[in-house]
This record gives sequence, C-alpha cells and structure tokens, in this order.
Amino acid sequence: MSDFRNFDRLKTNELFITRHGWFKPYYELTDGQFIYGKLHYKKRLSRRATIETAEGSWTIRCKGWFKRSSLINKGEDETIGTLIPAKWSRNIDLEMDNGFKAFFNYKKLFSRAFVLTHEMYGDIFQIKQKAFSIKKPYLIAVDQTLQVSDRPPLPLLILIGINAMLIRQEQAAAATS
Repeated sequence: MSDFRNFDRLKTNELFITRHGWFKPYYELTDGQFIYGKLHYKKRLSRRATIETAEGSWTIRCKGWFKRSSLINKGEDETIGTLIPAKWSRNIDLEMDNGFKAFFNYKKLFSRAFVLTHEMYGDIFQIKQKAFSIKKPYLIAVDQTLQVSDRPPLPLLILIGINAMLIRQEQAAAATS
C-alpha cells in the first residue's frame, strides 16, 4: 500500500487513467507524477475487480449470476456499499453503509462524460472518455472545493466509476457481436 500517494496531497484538479498491458490490463489513477490508485481484474473479462489505494484494498463483485447490482467490499468479505444500475436509464446508484448516497450518470444523451452527483453537494467529479486513446483512455476533473467528511475516499469513488464504464463497454461490445 505504500506505493500510492495519499489523495489529500493532490495539487491539481485534473487526473487521468493510464492503461497498462494488453491481454490482462490494469488501470492506474495518476496525475502524471504520482499514482493514487489501481484497478485490476483477476481474469480477463471478469466481473470481479480489485481496487487498491493508499487507504486500503476493496473488491467489487456481482451479487449473483443473474443479479444486476454489485457489492463493494473492504478487503474480501466486509460489505461497505452497493452499486445498483437503473433499469431504464444509464444511471448507477451508489449506496454506502456510512450513509453516503450518490449516483453516476451521463448529463446528456450522447455525452462521453460520466459524472458522480450527490443531491446536496452537486457534481463531485467527472470522468471523460477520450476517443481513440488506448494508453490514457479517461480524463478526470475533480471538484477540489468539496470537503465532505462522510464520503468514501475519492480514489475509490473514481475507480468505481471507471469499473462501471468498463463493464458498460463490455456489455455494449457483447451486444453488437
């Protein structure tokens, strides 16, 4: 865990995701100089993701074979939240056990920007997908003025959003083939 920099020491409000590897890729949250978190999968095309940050390690896995929602676990077995995709829209609700509730959504119909929105605090961060970029596929704009005491760590939330975007891309690719 000492390989990652603490997110409280972030000096900029723009981050990006770096993709490493081709057959078994992993993704790093970085500002170009320091690494704040890592998202990787045990197997290629797996629905079980592992997120590592300076604060700890989390896993995201589906509730069951035919369930749409996912569990967020601290370590392997301590459930701290759930991700619930909406049935007829592209929104994904995030409900944490500490009372933090927000949702991921696209602001416009043909937008490439995926935003985490809280009812009281507004937009927390925005993930923008870059077209035709393999090495740095996502740009993240973080609202630095937001100081919320009961929210989970921002690197965890950002990497949860990246995982949700990757799952949506995988489902869209499977539907077209």
